[in-house]
Amino acid sequence: MALFSPLACLVQVLALALSVRGTPTKLPSTLNPNVTAFAVGSLPNVTFRVAPSWAGQIPIPGVADDQLFFWLFQAENHDASRNLIIWLNGGPGCSSLTGLTYENGPFRFQYRTHVPSPNPQSWTKLANVLYIDQPVGTGYSSGSEAASNNADVTKDFFHWLTAFYDRFPALKYKNTYIMGESYAGTYIPYFTEALLSNRNILNINLKAIVLGDATLGNAAAMTSVVTTAYLHQIARVYKIPLPILSAFAAADQQCGFDKVISQLTYPPRGKMHIAGNPEGLNFLRRRHKQRRRKRQVPCFDAIPNDPTLINASIHAPCSMGCATYTTAFAYLPTLNPCFDPYNILATCHHPRDDSSPTSWLNQPAVRKAIHAPDKLIESCNRTVFDTLSREEVEPAAYRILPEILARGVKVHLYSGDLDALLNHWGTELVVQNMTWNGKQGLQHPPNHKFIINGTCVGNWGYERNLSYHHILNAGHMTAHDKPAVMFAYVRDFVLSDVGYRNHTSC
Repeated sequence: MALFSPLACLVQVLALALSVRGTPTKLPSTLNPNVTAFAVGSLPNVTFRVAPSWAGQIPIPGVADDQLFFWLFQAENHDASRNLIIWLNGGPGCSSLTGLTYENGPFRFQYRTHVPSPNPQSWTKLANVLYIDQPVGTGYSSGSEAASNNADVTKDFFHWLTAFYDRFPALKYKNTYIMGESYAGTYIPYFTEALLSNRNILNINLKAIVLGDATLGNAAAMTSVVTTAYLHQIARVYKIPLPILSAFAAADQQCGFDKVISQLTYPPRGKMHIAGNPEGLNFLRRRHKQRRRKRQVPCFDAIPNDPTLINASIHAPCSMGCATYTTAFAYLPTLNPCFDPYNILATCHHPRDDSSPTSWLNQPAVRKAIHAPDKLIESCNRTVFDTLSREEVEPAAYRILPEILARGVKVHLYSGDLDALLNHWGTELVVQNMTWNGKQGLQHPPNHKFIINGTCVGNWGYERNLSYHHILNAGHMTAHDKPAVMFAYVRDFVLSDVGYRNHTSC
């Protein structure tokens, strides 16, 4: 999963082969006597064969009784066994088992079904896949000393990984790719920085990081500044009246957002700057010693369903002004009562539903088979979210991502065009404001075509070891919405460079 509400992302904003018979197949050279206890047994309603797996809790070294939960799946074939994907969901506080059961794992739940079915696009066909519930309190991870800030989360994750690799030492030498979505766009760069800076303690074969629909830049740039551009993009689908669009466009002019958007060029003409502090979200650099004003909860009570109310909502003093993002999320439900920011095509007749995986994971027989603690899993933990959201973390795009690229680790970014929470306009704006390996931004538009079986499914650009993919007809949980597309993306672009040699036009 990703976030609790549309506004939550502003502060960012789930070894027996799982067959009913047979014995565990050992992950070559990775098992020791302490690991066999993690072997997963048969699971309710799983009547099909799945790759061997291991699951359970491993303590965080040096942190009292805190433990992180993991579920590791062995690659389904020999060629794929050379790769290891580490998957993290975001939140903060959302279980990576959601990614397993709802997006890219060996089994998932079809719409309005309550039993798992095989996933023909399981990433276990491409790699060993490790799902980790972190930080403490997330999913099946438990303990009493939950991290209260990003530095503690990073430290706990790094030390836990050392304990994990002590139990699975051969995985340390696999081609490793750390992947995740949403707030994992904050987690993963910081984790990567810790890994690269502490290779004397833990030295893994890290090839790339992959961030989907990610919170990687200035929150104002990824939300308020690009809201009007996104509304124009979806205007035909949502039948947004021209006077409403004009009201948002007028606010863009008043707030200077139009000037920022006009600088979204390839190559960029220089650094883009956001005037003021729209919605209290503009990250103020600490070296300027400016204190970020605490953003207040929305206080404009009227439903902004006409141009006058749109304007009043955007400029309401209590929202700190220029609140295009907050206003848009209050307006869109007037057009679609079941508006879902994770996928704007969801309707009351066909809502997005990820409740079945959580219900299944909470079955006593499932918890026993995967050695989960005696607790019920939540797709997202509100306490973890509230605690970590109080901290303003420096956006990874400011410093950390350029440093990761300079150290030779590839960075892959992707976003779905149906995601309203963290839309692709914001990602492109952030990328074009980054400077890495001697140049700012992508020098050429990301207009190479991503083609599968003759069909154009997206666009991409790749320069100086950074790639960006814009996936068509996909929402926030891209691998759920477009499993075949994401399978091909991971296979052809992430795990190899074969995709970057294909410049065919649609």
